Amino acid sequence: MNVADGFDVVAISMAAPHIADSWGISATTLGVVLSAELVGMMVGSIGLSALSDRYGRRKILIGSVSAIAIAIAMLLTTLASSVTHLIVLRVITGLGIGGVLASAAAVASEFTADKYKHTAVIIVTSGFACGALAVGPIAAYLLEHFTWQSLFLTGGLLGVILAVLVVTLIPESMEFLASHSSDKRKRLEKINRTLNLLKRFPLNELSDPPTRQSTSVGFFSLLSAEFLLISMRFWLIFFLGNWVIYLMLKWTPKLFVNMGYELSTGIYALTLFTIGGLFGNIFVGFLSSTRLKLIHVIAALTLTGCLLILIYATWKPTGITELYSLLFLISFCATGPLTGMYAVTLSSYPTQLRASGLGWSLGIGRTGAIASPVAAGYLVDAGWNMFDLFLILGVPAALISSLLIVSANRIEHTRQ
Repeated sequence: MNVADGFDVVAISMAAPHIADSWGISATTLGVVLSAELVGMMVGSIGLSALSDRYGRRKILIGSVSAIAIAIAMLLTTLASSVTHLIVLRVITGLGIGGVLASAAAVASEFTADKYKHTAVIIVTSGFACGALAVGPIAAYLLEHFTWQSLFLTGGLLGVILAVLVVTLIPESMEFLASHSSDKRKRLEKINRTLNLLKRFPLNELSDPPTRQSTSVGFFSLLSAEFLLISMRFWLIFFLGNWVIYLMLKWTPKLFVNMGYELSTGIYALTLFTIGGLFGNIFVGFLSSTRLKLIHVIAALTLTGCLLILIYATWKPTGITELYSLLFLISFCATGPLTGMYAVTLSSYPTQLRASGLGWSLGIGRTGAIASPVAAGYLVDAGWNMFDLFLILGVPAALISSLLIVSANRIEHTRQ
């Protein structure tokens, strides 16, 4: 489902120039359209992740609106006849995506041995980058031969196929089952059903789960004395990281068109941006399985990205090769660390708060993803170009790297 999510989020960026031309809308209005599904993602990340901690990962990931909303809303997008209609459908799509992101990451963490938890979470969340990468060549063909609606028809059909696979293949998390029933016999029965689906031997008895001071579920538990400081820091990191990434995800094709390039060049540039993010995920995932502390890797890579943004903002290269390399490197240094933060966040909370902790981090982070495309729309209407916009990328990147460096030891202590 993360693949379908990545496809959808980038598809609207690829289609944006065609939507603007066919409907005659301004850059400011287009910015609102581009941010619409991010509003839904914010609500879905917060609301559905809390339900996931209470009722189960599988129920929210599949049985509720998450997988279903994505596929249906993408298909209905092909029928949108006005900006308002399109915005509503984008919000609904975002609701499903928000529910999938937190629940899928929690499932990956809870089905994996401790040594490989970080790597597993990074691999699963990298499905988003894979879906985003797939949009490039598909969009280049469809937008040349058909209307922009064809791109969402393709994404909707992909979502239906993947939803069926998820329903068929994913059982409930055993960590969740082990910690969410006061009746030990019922817990054992549920766990053995899952073990049977996985072709594993059943358990004869079940030990009591380890206790922790904070066992309640919900937003106020994240603000308890035990988790308040770490939660606030995670929220700020995700806000700033999403500000950087989503400005580029949403505006790259349009910015290239504004610079005088063909739309196909902008699509290729965004494809390279997603490739850079995928390689960043692979790099961080590999290092997470070594003896290096993941939070230190994330801090170093983010600082490197900050320096790259500032160098290119002052250099202002005009060659297409330099522009392509810029986008690749920025995404490598921004997307990889933000994906790594999924793993760090999940491992910082107990099972009862795991999806909620990540969900609220993602939800607060989405406010940055919502604000940056809208802000960029106003600035593009005011005459700003790509390099001018880098100025509002460098500041968040610098804040993230500073916050990570200052917080690294405290985050490690909380995880232990």
